[in-house]
Amino acid sequence: MSFSGKPANTTAQAVTNDGFWPDLTVGDLVDDYRIPTEYADAVVLMGLKAAMVFCNKELAAAKLAIIGDYDTLALYCAANSSQIDGDEVLHFYYVHAVCCYAKAFLLQQFNSLNRKPNAENAAKEAPQTEEYWMQQCWVAINNLLGSVLPEDGYTDPRYARVTLL
Repeated sequence: MSFSGKPANTTAQAVTNDGFWPDLTVGDLVDDYRIPTEYADAVVLMGLKAAMVFCNKELAAAKLAIIGDYDTLALYCAANSSQIDGDEVLHFYYVHAVCCYAKAFLLQQFNSLNRKPNAENAAKEAPQTEEYWMQQCWVAINNLLGSVLPEDGYTDPRYARVTLL
């Protein structure tokens, strides 16, 4: 059993990425980002996949900048990235962006679960909660792009609204 109350085989389920970006597990999301255990496994898996697709698309420019010299983000990190407590910073940005997007996406689905009205948890469903997690996703995307792309090529206005950590 994992910390989340879901069986370990559920949280260990890997989601294969595109070969460049790292594969993730459902546990990366459930355990580290406290996804409610009320969600069916398939819903969490779908949220993680949706987040990976979204982040991969938003980070396409970083991938293009790296792919000429390195086949994967891991290889690029090994040659160029800094580490904190043994974890590659760019890998962290990617995982954080994906998990924040997935959490924002999944928490808005919480109100569709079948439950009694008095069990409603407004904090999980509030628009501000979704906005917070989407903002965190954009900050991570912004940081990864800013780390990889030269400053003069880094002018996409979608990222100007967030500041670097």
